[in-house]
Amino acid sequence: MKNKFSILFLTLVMLIGIVGCAKESGSDGKSGSKGSEKVGVILPLSGPLAQLGNEVKRGFDIAQEMVNEQDGVLGKQVKFAVADAPDSNSATSSANRLIQNDKVSVITGSYSSAISFAASQVAERNKVIFWEQGAVADDITERGFKYLFRLIYPASDLGRAAANFLVDEVSPKLDMKTEDIKVAIIHEDSSYGSKVAEGAKEVVEKAGMQLVASEAYSYKTNDLSSTVSKLKSLKPDVIIACQYTADGILFWRQAKEAGLNLKAMIGNGGAHNIPDFAAAMGDDANGIFNAGTSSNFNTDGLDADAKKLYEEFQERYAAKNDGNLPSAHAAMGFNAMYLLLKEVIPAAGSFKPEDIRKAALAMDKPIGSTIVGWGVKFDPKTQNNTLAFPMIDQWQEQKIITIYPKEFGLTEKVTIPLPEWGNRANVGK
Repeated sequence: MKNKFSILFLTLVMLIGIVGCAKESGSDGKSGSKGSEKVGVILPLSGPLAQLGNEVKRGFDIAQEMVNEQDGVLGKQVKFAVADAPDSNSATSSANRLIQNDKVSVITGSYSSAISFAASQVAERNKVIFWEQGAVADDITERGFKYLFRLIYPASDLGRAAANFLVDEVSPKLDMKTEDIKVAIIHEDSSYGSKVAEGAKEVVEKAGMQLVASEAYSYKTNDLSSTVSKLKSLKPDVIIACQYTADGILFWRQAKEAGLNLKAMIGNGGAHNIPDFAAAMGDDANGIFNAGTSSNFNTDGLDADAKKLYEEFQERYAAKNDGNLPSAHAAMGFNAMYLLLKEVIPAAGSFKPEDIRKAALAMDKPIGSTIVGWGVKFDPKTQNNTLAFPMIDQWQEQKIITIYPKEFGLTEKVTIPLPEWGNRANVGK
C-alpha cells in the first residue's frame, strides 16, 4: 500500500512539473509560442481627452488581437502594459513606471501632443522606442530624438492642408473675389492647435484673403460665447477651426444659438471627424469639412493587402461596437500598432530598441499600402513619416464622407457654400 501511494505521489509531482514547464514555455495556451512580451501603452483614458484616447485604444486592441491570433510577434504573445495619462504630468510618471516597473522596450501612444511631448522625453532618456500614432505638434519631432517615431503628419501640414483646400476648392465656388473672402482661425491653445493655426495662416495670407481673426482658447473651457460673439461681429465667410471634441461641440452649439452663419467651416481633426460630433449636432453637422485622417474612404486607392486589412478591421470594430464604424482615431491606432507588431518588430528580429530603430528607418511602404491610405518612410533626421497626408471629408447625412484626394473620394457631390442653420438635411444630395 505504501509503495502504491509513493508511486502515485511521484506521478503527481511529475505531472505538475510537466504542466508547469508547459506554462513557462507557452503563452495563453497556444502551441509554438515562447511566452509573452509587454508593449507599453500611454493614452488619456480619463479626463477631457478620454473619448478619443479610448478610441485609439480600441484600435490598438484589435491589432493586438489579430497579431496574437497569428502566433504573436517572434512567437510571443503581446500583452499591453497600459497607463492612463490625462495630462503631461501624469504622462511623465506613467512613462517612468512602464520603463522601470514593467520593463517595456517600446511605448506606444498617445493621441495628445502634450502627453506625447512629455512621455517621449522619458523614453528617449532611457533609450526606449516611443511609437507615436496621432500626436501632431511640430515640436514633438524637432528635438533630435533617436528613439521617437511618428506615423502621422505634423500639425503645420494639417493647417496648410485645410487652408489649401479653401483656396483651391472652396474659394472658386463662393462667387467672390479671393481678396474679398474673410477668414477667421480659431484653435485650442496647445502646441497642436497653435501650429495648425500657424500653417493655415501662412496659406491664407499668401493667397491674399482677409484674415479677420486668429483666436486661441483653452480646450477645457465651458463657455465660448464671447468668441462666438466676436466672430459674429467680424462676419467671416469661412472659419478654419482646430478643436477637441467637447470644445468643438460647444462652439458649434453656441454658434447656432447666436445665429453665426458661414459660407464654409473647415475643421482639423479632434472634434470634426468623429461620430460624437454628428450625434451631438444632428443635421447641423452636415456641410462641415474636415482636414485630417479618414476612416471612411474609397478603398480603390489601397493596394490589395491594405484593402483586405481595412475590411477586416472595419468588421472587427463593428462587431465590438454595436455595428458602428470606426472613427479615424481608432483607425490610426490600429494602423500604428499593426505596423509595429506585424512588420517592424519582426523585421528587427527582437524587441531590443536598437534593432527596432534600424528596422523602422529601413521601412519604405508606398502610398496606399496602409489602412489609412498613407505610405511609411521615416525622415532620418526628424523620424517623421514623410508619406502621411491629410484627406478632406464633408459631413453628409450625418456621416463623414471623404471627398479629397480624388483617388480616395467616395463622392463628387460636394455642397458649397454651407446652407444656413436648419437647412442642412440635403447636404451632398
